[in-house]
Amino acid sequence: MEKQRHATWGELLRDAVEKPGLMLEAYTAFHNYSFGNALLALEQCARRNLQPGPLNTYRGWLERKRQVRKGEKGITLCMPMPLKRATQTESVQDETAEPQTCYAFRFRAYWFVLAQTEGEDTYTPPIPGFDIETALRALEITRTPFAEMNGNIQGFATGRAIAINPLAALPQKTTFHEIAHIVLGHTVSEKLVDREHTALHIREVEAESVALICCESLGLEGAEYCRGYIQHWMKTESEIPNQSAARIFAAASSILKAGTLDDLHTRSGFSRSVEV
Repeated sequence: MEKQRHATWGELLRDAVEKPGLMLEAYTAFHNYSFGNALLALEQCARRNLQPGPLNTYRGWLERKRQVRKGEKGITLCMPMPLKRATQTESVQDETAEPQTCYAFRFRAYWFVLAQTEGEDTYTPPIPGFDIETALRALEITRTPFAEMNGNIQGFATGRAIAINPLAALPQKTTFHEIAHIVLGHTVSEKLVDREHTALHIREVEAESVALICCESLGLEGAEYCRGYIQHWMKTESEIPNQSAARIFAAASSILKAGTLDDLHTRSGFSRSVEV
């Protein structure tokens, strides 16, 4: 039986939950890529004793005047592959209609880390800053006053709005959790209220996992609380399903990208506490 070439999304998420610091390392090394691909690249680097660092294709490294060393095997990432599909209509198909373009995701070993190359020195882009208000604007999410009377409720999300309890134990973590509910599509038809001890439900695990990724990647308080909650849920499950894990990575990537700042010195709100 052929040996598995890369971990599944569910396995990568389990490792991220069980190994503190892993997500910060992935974000530090591969912040230009989606979070799922960042963890996937880090897992392969660890297994093959490669120093994590900038990624590029063979041709991309040549453009930077670096050569991939002979015998090096590519790093596998997940990438969208465009597919042409004929337009379907209720009437006879119109031969003049242009085919629709859709995308299927495939794993391809097209990338190499800096440690697999040799040549001239290459520029390593700095890790971007992050601003929560910038992320909210980019995601078209608004804040609404917190009007719940129950003091155990940490925050809630409804439609495209979030509200955070002014006395929330971990306001940064709760903010990411509520944003995640919206980005994941959980609030399309109902208001989601999060108490201090939330019911064990897959939607809550998805949102808490996104909060964990964001908090740890940015060096913010709350990651250990998230980790404990998710580990408690996984006591009765072999792992978070691959479909949910993929959704979690995609949501975390969109939130981190939405709050990215080009200028590290012009931030407001909460941001990275440590620059790497």
